[in-house]
Amino acid sequence: MRVVWIWLCFFAVPTLPLRAEFLQAPPVQAAPEQAGPLAVTMLLAFSEKNAPAYAQQMQHWQILAQLAGAQLAVRYEYVSLQRSMELVQHSGYCTLNKLKTPERQAAMLFSQIPLNISPSLRLIRPGLNSLPADVDLLSFLKAAPRLKIGVASGSSHGAVLDAVLVARAPQVYALAGEDAHLKLWQMLKKGRIDALLDYGVRIEHLRRLQGDALPYSVASLQGQPKVLEGFLVCNRAAHGQQAIRLFDQLMQQPAVQQALYHSYQQYFQPAEWLELQPYFRQLFGQLP
Repeated sequence: MRVVWIWLCFFAVPTLPLRAEFLQAPPVQAAPEQAGPLAVTMLLAFSEKNAPAYAQQMQHWQILAQLAGAQLAVRYEYVSLQRSMELVQHSGYCTLNKLKTPERQAAMLFSQIPLNISPSLRLIRPGLNSLPADVDLLSFLKAAPRLKIGVASGSSHGAVLDAVLVARAPQVYALAGEDAHLKLWQMLKKGRIDALLDYGVRIEHLRRLQGDALPYSVASLQGQPKVLEGFLVCNRAAHGQQAIRLFDQLMQQPAVQQALYHSYQQYFQPAEWLELQPYFRQLFGQLP
């Protein structure tokens, strides 16, 4: 486990450029009981050496961190996904891009609105045209009982997909530890698994980053929502309440909402983006 302190919240991965007017937004007032910067240990479910592979999913946190400035003193810990979900229940820790479930809400605090919004999980398989446009995952696995599908251990995929993965457990290869998504992609390329569940945008980012020539197919999963929401999550202690309150205040700033809104667009096809405008209007109260 690698620990890094960064006082101004600048994480060592590429970030989206922010226009000058974003950076000039008035600072959010710190909670009355908090004097000076709020110290937060942010848990990241990947290793420091492979941080560039996860730059895309960190960019929304970067928007928030840049505008928080000296209000936050952030220490980053690189841990497995499972370990992050254990540690975040203790005072001083937070994590990001987590799906909201009733079980998690009972144990942790979630931000009011999601930090990350992306298309739902996809089924990824090697080879062009190796999948139909959309797939019923249960039927797909039943039809090929020897097929192995890779998933990141400790991750929630939503109630429907989680139930399918439990029902077809012998066909599921759940990989734990740091860099699970990167390692699963590498296993898929080597033929050690037959398919995987992941975000299409992440797989394309990894492919381009590593210069992969492997052709692959992506299928939507039937019964899944149009978007998945990844929230900031902290512990329920007083510290976690302060952190979530500050995150919520930051994400109410028009500059933050505008930057997040334009960043989300890269994940969606034009027709999908147009269809989601009522969703964003409801999320932000109005379109940024």
